[in-house]
Amino acid sequence: MKTLLDVFPLSEMKGSTVTVIYDAYSSAWQILFLFIRKAIERGYFTVISNYSVPLRSLLHRCNSVGLDAGSAIESSKMAIIDVFGSRYSPLRMEMENVFYLDKVEAETINPKIDRIYCGPLRDKLKSEKAVRMIYTLDGASLMLGEEQTLKLLNQTIATKSINFPESILLMPLNADIVSRRFVAWVSNVSDYVLLAKSWIREDHVKELLYFIKAPYADFEPVVYSLKVSRGREKIMLKKLSAPELGPPAE
Repeated sequence: MKTLLDVFPLSEMKGSTVTVIYDAYSSAWQILFLFIRKAIERGYFTVISNYSVPLRSLLHRCNSVGLDAGSAIESSKMAIIDVFGSRYSPLRMEMENVFYLDKVEAETINPKIDRIYCGPLRDKLKSEKAVRMIYTLDGASLMLGEEQTLKLLNQTIATKSINFPESILLMPLNADIVSRRFVAWVSNVSDYVLLAKSWIREDHVKELLYFIKAPYADFEPVVYSLKVSRGREKIMLKKLSAPELGPPAE
């Protein structure tokens, strides 16, 4: 078996939009956090726009893959735009590189976030080593509505291609929360798409990871078995041969 980061090196994703689609019981939500940990270790600056969980929960999820997010924030290797906290929490963490919005509305959210990108974070995001993550697309859809989220996503991708063309945009998506139409559109606008499927058994959870889209001519879809391990690597992958593809037998 190989580690996730051996199979999907960051160096090949520069300037791309990368989406990981998973279901309610999948471990694949950790994949993009592993990408972020590796990116920070390699000198990339990272910004997470958080739509889904309280800030402390987000930091705990980073910690679960070996990323000390608190230290990364304090050392200006990471910034968080806490949209969730801006909407729902009366308490705010007074910390450099953690940003809040005065009001969260679909009509004004992108310009407000752009002012943060093009203000205090501009110089770091202009670097060739920059990563941004929308955590999560389903969280944004619940907060703002699916139709509005898709329109805002189109604007975000278009702006990224002009202002931060070398940055990597990471988009986790729980497909059990949103409509098939939403999933289809997100897949369409993404350069790389990873799709995780899980099956619960009496004594274990079986997971497959489908690598279904990439922006190069000789790309062929690949399927891996996915296993969560102890230690820093966390996710291990094994490429499956053709007869093994598809859902596990009952």
